Amino acid sequence: LPEQVACHAELLAEAGALGLQECVELRTNVSAEERGALFARAGAVVYTPSFEHFGIVPLEAMAAGRPVIAVALGGPCESVAHGETGWLCEPTPAAFAAAYAEAAGLDAAGELCAR
Repeated sequence: LPEQVACHAELLAEAGALGLQECVELRTNVSAEERGALFARAGAVVYTPSFEHFGIVPLEAMAAGRPVIAVALGGPCESVAHGETGWLCEPTPAAFAAAYAEAAGLDAAGELCAR
């Protein structure tokens, strides 16, 4: 869709403006095999849509044994168990940052996937 192409370009430009182009990678048309490899490498999966009625990404992440950091609205409220399979957050950058910091701390301590 044209709006997705525009959003992709905007995100790449923003990463460049912030000097993060070497740290941020945006992929399109990811195969099932590649998606599995990405989940295997991820410490946690961040899912930001605010009004998804269901959302398959959190389920795929949890099936791969990865916790999900998601907005506490819509579908993730029914699939993510806060504090067990991930974190449900207010839709603010601060809330997502706090959840990600907690996930990173647990990962560093070797406790992330033990939850």
